[in-house]
Amino acid sequence: MYVLALTGGIGSGKSTASEYFASLGAVVLDLDDIAKRLLEPEMPMHAAVVEAFGPEILAADGRIDTAALAERAFASPASAKLLNDAVHPAVYNVVAGALDALALQAEPPRFVVLDVPLLAESPEFADLADAVLALSSDEDARIDRLVARGMAEHDAERRMACQASDAERRDIADYVIENDGDLLDFRAALAQFFEEEVAPRVA
Repeated sequence: MYVLALTGGIGSGKSTASEYFASLGAVVLDLDDIAKRLLEPEMPMHAAVVEAFGPEILAADGRIDTAALAERAFASPASAKLLNDAVHPAVYNVVAGALDALALQAEPPRFVVLDVPLLAESPEFADLADAVLALSSDEDARIDRLVARGMAEHDAERRMACQASDAERRDIADYVIENDGDLLDFRAALAQFFEEEVAPRVA
């Protein structure tokens, strides 16, 4: 079972890459999705995040208002770290358990992708993978993509300011794919990476 950790800043193309690898048969574990499930009111992480950021982040039904949480969490790198410190240990345990369960299946998947947006901030997730692929992209291109998806430009800039730099992601990566061109160029680069680096290891 070959495990690839996929990382990149917001707007760098992680979702596109994950979808592409899934189309080739990969099992994708999206850490953002896992974190969202762990923020449900019945989960211990819910209480930890409310304690860290205050009851003002709660909606009327007791669930965490993700927009309110984002407003506080991305106010500064220090507050973003506070959120990461509250969330990442629980997410790590879930991911490690999921990988163990996959490996114990009668026919384990040959290729698993961990979509880890904040790998540079929490490098322990790299220990769960055989290799790390970082997606690198010009900040202006990333902002354009995020605005096209409906995010306000100042929100995109603020979130990017709270994340590691492309240089920091490169430092922990085994492979880097540049995503500064169009979608066809990006898909071609992903295809080349799969054929050269992944296919020989999952054959």
